[in-house]
Amino acid sequence: MRKAIVLFSALLLALTAGTASAKTLDWHGTLDVDLGALPTLRVQGSGVATVNGTTGQNHLNTLRLAGGITGSGTINVTDPDTTGQIPSIRISVTLGTGTLSGISGGGSLSQPVLPIKGFSRVCTFTPGCGSQLPLNNTTNNGNTGIGVGGQLTIGGLGPFRISVVNQPWTLGTATGINQTVSGGFITLSESGFVHGASSNNSSTATESGVVQLITPQQVYTSGIAGNSQQLTLFTQMTIHFIPEPGLLLLIGSGVVGLGLLGRSRMKK
Repeated sequence: MRKAIVLFSALLLALTAGTASAKTLDWHGTLDVDLGALPTLRVQGSGVATVNGTTGQNHLNTLRLAGGITGSGTINVTDPDTTGQIPSIRISVTLGTGTLSGISGGGSLSQPVLPIKGFSRVCTFTPGCGSQLPLNNTTNNGNTGIGVGGQLTIGGLGPFRISVVNQPWTLGTATGINQTVSGGFITLSESGFVHGASSNNSSTATESGVVQLITPQQVYTSGIAGNSQQLTLFTQMTIHFIPEPGLLLLIGSGVVGLGLLGRSRMKK
């Protein structure tokens, strides 16, 4: 029995070491679109990330994602000053493809672009969104938009005009300004982070590692009732690295095998 335990332990250590130094890691993640005082839209997904290029170290330096999160939802607007004009907002999001670099240092990323594709539809007058202002989340061949940077505008020269000024992703603190009901201004902020299984960033590129990124959007409106002519939105993405299914199955089979071996020896 002791020999079996030693052999299984050695196998487990070898598998763990191999996984930790791998170029790819399975992940499960969430994408939260925070619309200020309105409910947060959350979509989930999973995929396989490429980490650290070919170095294969546990200290996470680069993270490449190629989709894996997609979803949509409707946010009902309950502000009595605006519901007559904007009863709801419909959002569809799809994680694009990109590489984030400079993660190990935290704060500003040296390569911070990862687009969030899809549409944001501002429904006007009718709850069924029969009349709407559609805003493509990324334009200019993906060079402008959420998770990239630059300004998106809908409404043109019509009665409503909404401009969204985007910023790239950050692991640090993202800030923005909200206009209050009384016409004053307050500063809001959200922060990202990285940590591994032991709550430090030296082992983030392993199972149980977590990366949380923030990208802010500053929204300017005109022609819409109410005082919220300047509003901050935050999009937050959280990636949890998880063991690959094959490894979990192998470990589970080994544990069951050890239990059966122990029971057999006890009967003898």
